[in-house]
Amino acid sequence: MRPSVMFYTLCTSLMLAGCSQPDALSTNQLVDNTFNYNEQDFIPNDDPLPEGINQRPIVGVKKVLVSVIHWQDGDTLNKPLIEKHTISTDPDSLRSYILAASLGKLTLDGQVISFTSGPRPDACKSGGDKFSLATAEGVKAAQANGLDPSSFDYLINVIDCGGGGSALTPGRVMGVYGQAESPHVYKHEFGHNLGYAHGNTYTRCPKNSETVSAPTDCRTVGYGDTGDSVSGGGTLYPAFNRWYSGWLDASQAVTVKSTGIYSLGVLGTSGPQLYLIERPGNGTRTRNFLSLEFRRPTFFDNFPPNDNRVTGVWARFSTLVYYSSYMINTQLDGTPETATTADPTLQPGRTLVDDVANFKVQTCQTRSNGASFAVALNGETLPACNAPYLRAPAEDAKTPVRPVFSGSSTEPSSDISVVDAHYPGRVLASTKSDIQGQWSVPANIDLEPGEMLIKVGQSTQGKPIVWGDTRRIHVMGR
Repeated sequence: MRPSVMFYTLCTSLMLAGCSQPDALSTNQLVDNTFNYNEQDFIPNDDPLPEGINQRPIVGVKKVLVSVIHWQDGDTLNKPLIEKHTISTDPDSLRSYILAASLGKLTLDGQVISFTSGPRPDACKSGGDKFSLATAEGVKAAQANGLDPSSFDYLINVIDCGGGGSALTPGRVMGVYGQAESPHVYKHEFGHNLGYAHGNTYTRCPKNSETVSAPTDCRTVGYGDTGDSVSGGGTLYPAFNRWYSGWLDASQAVTVKSTGIYSLGVLGTSGPQLYLIERPGNGTRTRNFLSLEFRRPTFFDNFPPNDNRVTGVWARFSTLVYYSSYMINTQLDGTPETATTADPTLQPGRTLVDDVANFKVQTCQTRSNGASFAVALNGETLPACNAPYLRAPAEDAKTPVRPVFSGSSTEPSSDISVVDAHYPGRVLASTKSDIQGQWSVPANIDLEPGEMLIKVGQSTQGKPIVWGDTRRIHVMGR
């Protein structure tokens, strides 16, 4: 039996008749502003994830069959243009888009076929079930071309039927119901096939100076996320989506487990590209996170160099919905003082406070090759952004004569030294921070029993040493 259909409406900046639009939705120039998504677009599929599984990896080479179905009494479909938009090597095709978003881990290959069916059906004229119609016509097209639809991983069925598109979520079938002027509809609907739901935005969140509180007392609006092709934008899918699809490995997607300073690479390059902070979930039904990413302009992320979206850290409240096996993002509008959601990032010096999950996040700095941010979990004090952070030993901790020191630096691959605060020339331990800015090292000498003051210093690429706060420990002997 076909799963129930949830109704969603995605409007473009043209404000077409009958189309509602979120507050101050700004579209990226890559969005197809002539294609109106007012269809039953997102079709939940009853395909739950196995217990304990958090991702739905889609990798390797996948075969796609694109069927262009013509009506006997005429239509507007352009097969060469549809092929260019879908599985061609054109830089803006669906195939090129997925190669870029997956960092080459998912390749779409296949073929485009055409088929002339009967006269335009009543379902097109009356606004009937276009998805089922397109799916059935796609089967006819494949069989008429001597092909078995079940031998393909994905089916894209294009009919001239009033416009719009829809897709199983997750699934392998999409329907497109008219001639698109850009590839955007295919990127949007394929995102649904991968298990991505339409996202939302938290707007008008409480703000006090440079601190934004969320999600409590924020207003939720549909779409508005110009960094997500399924949620109102025309850019590559967000980092959380890419992790869900198995395109980010353990070195690129990191769960924050402790208070500290963290280094974030540019999305789509090497190193850590996604940080997750777990939030309270709903038992076995959902698992919730704050997801953090940093972008720079690319062919698909075509933002100006000084745009808010490439000068701050993007924060989304991301949810895995186990019982329906899809994921959904709610973008944080990090500048609630403005009237648009197109400036969403946490700029350097701005802090997010999540009282529900009891943590704080502050953007420290952004640069061309990455960003750094401070995190305080469980109500702890937020680390200073301008100095290395000593995580352990804690203040007034009792330690052995050779304790293990750990912490984080404001930049990755920094030279770290732990010293006797009374005699800074006496180095107790030294190491380098990793690409996330984290470090851990045991003392290289025996410490004398008794009270001792220590501090940590950081230097990167020959810069002067930056010192952190002094900390007192109690060495207890062997």
